[in-house]
Amino acid sequence: MTERRRDRETGRRSDRATSFAPPILLSVALSLIPAGTKAVAQTDDAPGRWKLETLTLAEGKQYRGVVLEESPESIEFAEIVQPAGKPMHAVIRGVPRPLASKLQRLEGPEHQELVARFARFRHRAVIEAGRLEEVELEANDSGGAAVLLYDGPWFTLTSTAGDEPTRRCVVRIEQMFRAYRTLLPPRVQQPQRLSVVLYGSLDDYRQRLRRLDLALDNAAFYWPKERTIFAGSDLNLFAQRLSQVRREHEQVRQAYAKLDAQHDAAMNALNAELKAAGFSAADATAEIRQRRATWKAEMDEALTANAERQRTNERKFADVTGQMFTRLTHEAFHAYLGTFVFPPDEQHVPRWLNEGLAQVFEGGQLDGDSLRLDAPDRERLKRLRADVAQQPLPLAQLLTAQEREFLGPHGTESSQRHYLYAWGLAHYLTFHESLLASPRLGEYVTSAAQRMDPIERFEKLAGRPLAEFERQWRAAMAPP
Repeated sequence: MTERRRDRETGRRSDRATSFAPPILLSVALSLIPAGTKAVAQTDDAPGRWKLETLTLAEGKQYRGVVLEESPESIEFAEIVQPAGKPMHAVIRGVPRPLASKLQRLEGPEHQELVARFARFRHRAVIEAGRLEEVELEANDSGGAAVLLYDGPWFTLTSTAGDEPTRRCVVRIEQMFRAYRTLLPPRVQQPQRLSVVLYGSLDDYRQRLRRLDLALDNAAFYWPKERTIFAGSDLNLFAQRLSQVRREHEQVRQAYAKLDAQHDAAMNALNAELKAAGFSAADATAEIRQRRATWKAEMDEALTANAERQRTNERKFADVTGQMFTRLTHEAFHAYLGTFVFPPDEQHVPRWLNEGLAQVFEGGQLDGDSLRLDAPDRERLKRLRADVAQQPLPLAQLLTAQEREFLGPHGTESSQRHYLYAWGLAHYLTFHESLLASPRLGEYVTSAAQRMDPIERFEKLAGRPLAEFERQWRAAMAPP
């Protein structure tokens, strides 16, 4: 174990007393509930009345909120924000230690009270992405092939992709894990390490699948036997194309900057010539203005077309990585749940709940570099509403479904339907019933609960008969 890794592990152990505080029942904001749901919004004191902690950056900027976790390398901080006339929310950031100048924490009970209050608003949190330039990569050699290594707080990563794609992947995966931890805090105090293997070539990724004797068409998958998440895409190919386009864009920009300077000098010379030839100052000025306007229009058109070509390639690269990240988010949740929250050899999470929650996180919406989880996936919600309006799948059938009914979201029509209903039920339980912060969740996944009848087991989780719960759930899923 390296010295950096050893320091990190020591720091994590010393901070667990506060960072792994027991979750507390969330409040529900009406604005976050699907249309049709009847609920009463709960409130708490305005943040201005709270005692908050302060994180000051080296650049002088301050964040006011609560420290979620500290390590020797970073501070996980939830900034508590209350815009005028809008609901309160939180912005969760992982701030590298070198960027932090001062941290003012509350002591003991006051800090725990603040953590408890923040727990009521976890579902309103926006997860900020980290900075690409802060990612520490180490170049290495693996079997004669060049690889990049990353040793982070929640996983290690080995990548055959280039520097920029690897940095993007590290930042996004850490953002995912921060989202998991926000809504479903860790319960395992000394989890085993997870590994991520990223392939910059689809051919290399598929070769690995064949060596594992797996016939999958997914861009990522979790292999529990090795505690490893494998992911692959043609990142290197698209990164090379993007790099070439960027170089060409810069060359065109510099060429036009040079031509623009030459044109300006030529116009100054022409102005002098016109005046020497007897043209009035007004006529000379009008001629020069017209020629400069014509040149500027030509230059702007060329630079705009050049910039659009770069944006097109940026979007293509984002699409390629986006498809992989969608599946990676899904698979990484399975890894997180089994490693940090409910180890499968100690607790039993029913397949419908495991797959449903994985889809909740998979459907998180990106706004720039910020990830929002509370808004339901529009396409899934549209399909589920249409299905519920026709001949809905009884929840009892979902709760008692066997493993074969979850062969994959792109499998048979029955499998797709079970995945869709699992998502709808998991999203409702997460953001309307505040399930992930309820003590009932821990009781639901115990070995003793596994021996119960699935319907009786769920009724204990929901706190009411299935028929009553199902009526309320269908009303929430009904079209507005």
